Amino acid sequence: MNALVDDLEHASIYRKGPDDSEESDGEGGLGNLNRLIVRPPGHSGKAKRGHLCFDAAYECGNLGRADHITELEYDLFIRPDTCRPRSRFWFNFTVENVKQDQRVIFNIVNMGKEFTLYNCEMTPLVRSTSRQKWQRIPRRLLFYHRSIVHRGRKILSFAFGFDREEDVYQFVASYPYSYSKLQKHLSIWEKKAQEFAKRESIAQTTQKRRIDLITIGHFGKETFAKDEGTKKAETKKRVVLLLARSHGGEPPSSYICQGFLDFLVSSSEKAVALRNEIVIQVVPMLNPDGVFLGNHRSDLLGSDLNRCWNTATSYAHPALIAVNDHIKKITAEKGLQLDFIIDLHADVSHEGVFVRGNSYDDVYRFERHAVLPKFLAMRVEAWQSDSCLYNTDSLSLGSARRSLPMGAVDAYTLLASMGGRRITPRDTKIGRSIAKSLCDYYRHIAVIPPRMGATSKKKEPRGRWRRKRPAYERKRSPSSSPERRVLATRMLSPSLPIASPLLRALPSRTARNPSIRTRPKTVNIENTLPMIQGTAVRTPRLAVVDFSAYIRTPTCHNPRYRQRLARPPRPTHPRFTSDDYDTHESTD
Repeated sequence: MNALVDDLEHASIYRKGPDDSEESDGEGGLGNLNRLIVRPPGHSGKAKRGHLCFDAAYECGNLGRADHITELEYDLFIRPDTCRPRSRFWFNFTVENVKQDQRVIFNIVNMGKEFTLYNCEMTPLVRSTSRQKWQRIPRRLLFYHRSIVHRGRKILSFAFGFDREEDVYQFVASYPYSYSKLQKHLSIWEKKAQEFAKRESIAQTTQKRRIDLITIGHFGKETFAKDEGTKKAETKKRVVLLLARSHGGEPPSSYICQGFLDFLVSSSEKAVALRNEIVIQVVPMLNPDGVFLGNHRSDLLGSDLNRCWNTATSYAHPALIAVNDHIKKITAEKGLQLDFIIDLHADVSHEGVFVRGNSYDDVYRFERHAVLPKFLAMRVEAWQSDSCLYNTDSLSLGSARRSLPMGAVDAYTLLASMGGRRITPRDTKIGRSIAKSLCDYYRHIAVIPPRMGATSKKKEPRGRWRRKRPAYERKRSPSSSPERRVLATRMLSPSLPIASPLLRALPSRTARNPSIRTRPKTVNIENTLPMIQGTAVRTPRLAVVDFSAYIRTPTCHNPRYRQRLARPPRPTHPRFTSDDYDTHESTD
């Protein structure tokens, strides 16, 4: 009985609503495909090899519909966010039951954005069960175009060839970062940094998932003396708050946060200086429900968390209420001073890394607000200063950078591009660069002592390494001896023509004086030198062959060329070394 059951035969979760028209994309459906076999029209019975099976019913998965157009072409529809049908960009699905050397074209039809990096160099990623490393689909196989067949909308089409029948292939829009992966990393960080780090849950989402808060550093009032033997009055402890993953379809923000935390728990001098003098708090995932469901921007209830900071409620937005209460608690504490709030995001229409800041009427306040981005520009790779904006536009009214700043607190939105040509995500390096920029900033304003976290320019002297010679002493013949040349020529096949010592003493054709230039003749050394008699000689290396006879003669002998050869050499100009200039500190 079990032999008659098709293992790949499963119905789709997706159901087309009764109110949807024939031209509708089915945006009312909320479910992902669950191992759906797409058969050609008119086929009945058990699925054959080559009838693709699509699946997105797993964490971070997103694919709502798959249509069979031809044997080589399939139309794929992204499942819209829950309770937010216009938000469609993130996709994550698997394909199995493929045939070896099967070629297909996938058309992702209902993308919610037209102007994306797919017009440039961005391409989807793919991996299989036998090759777990993510690889980008080559650009020559991807087409982002406006299709007449699909009512003039822009679609993403890419060709792909399946080479192994037993593999399961996974396609994603960007490097995925799931809620389970975050919890695994947090447990590792918690064990690694028990002395100076603390992990706590400040809230729970609608689906009872944790909202973690990571605190690195020491609370309370601390003092440090600028001069030895003197004591300064107690000062406030500086606090930096980092927020990440407000949107489920922006995994680069989680990679940036991971690199940031990895650097802070490391043994680097800058990390130790930050831990000793600054309190850094990180909320690594504000929207775990949206991440788990595979939504692009919204959470379970369809709310865009980066537009609800000023209208948050405890029922619909527990994470935002918890962060707001925590910020009020920090500002009310006399021994703490909140300096920065950095909200990490990803962008699909810009390249590089850039920030969005606020604008102020006070010139000095605005200049102080723009100091940290200048330190970021010196550290962060692929920084795009042209894309940085400082405004108070109404479109970002409910964002974190517009709603959270209180008094002298500087709030930024840092965005990293989702595109790139690298095989591995570079965003972890961006997170390390952000931590180094914070260290540079606080050392600049004398919160961190100048010597703490600074890389020493002088390198420690190392002992001279010498090659160990053998205990016995062997006789060495000079490099110009005929015996070594004979052995060198016998090693090579065919024998090299080497100039004899007498001919090599004659002036070459490249001499300065044209009147004494004569072309030396090349002879075979085996015909001019006698054979070696006596004891055997150690086989020499190839480096003993004298290549001084292989001098390229000029191909042009006109009078102008001879006149140029007769000119005296030009005087050499002095070169300046790096010691003559003001060099910056070397990066870690």
